[in-house]
Amino acid sequence: MKKDRIGQKNLLPRYDRRRRTWRVEFEDRDAEEGCLLYVAGEFARTGLYFPYHDTASRKRDYPGHAHSFEGVLEALLDDPAGFSIEGFEDAYSAQERDMLRAVQERLRAVLL
Repeated sequence: MKKDRIGQKNLLPRYDRRRRTWRVEFEDRDAEEGCLLYVAGEFARTGLYFPYHDTASRKRDYPGHAHSFEGVLEALLDDPAGFSIEGFEDAYSAQERDMLRAVQERLRAVLL
C-alpha cells in the first residue's frame, strides 16, 4: 500500500492550515513548503525560470533570475536603469514582455 500513501504521507501538494503554507512530502527526500508556485514546482521536479540582466549580474558571468514573474518585477523595480531581458526574450510571453516594457518606461518617466 506504499503506492500513494496519501493518508499517511501527503505526496500531493496541499495547503496546511495550521502552518498557513503550501506543503508537499516526498518518499525520497525532505518535505518542501512555501508558496503554491514553489511547492508545485518541487512536486513536478521542475519550475519556472526567468533570466534577466541587472547592474549586479552584468558584473558576473551569469544572469540574474527569478522563479516567478513577480520576482522579475521586483528586480525591475529595484534596478530600473540596469534591468534588461535582452537575449532572454524567449523565456517570456508577449504579454509579459509588454508589461515589463511599460513598467520600465513608466519608471524612467517618473524617475527623470
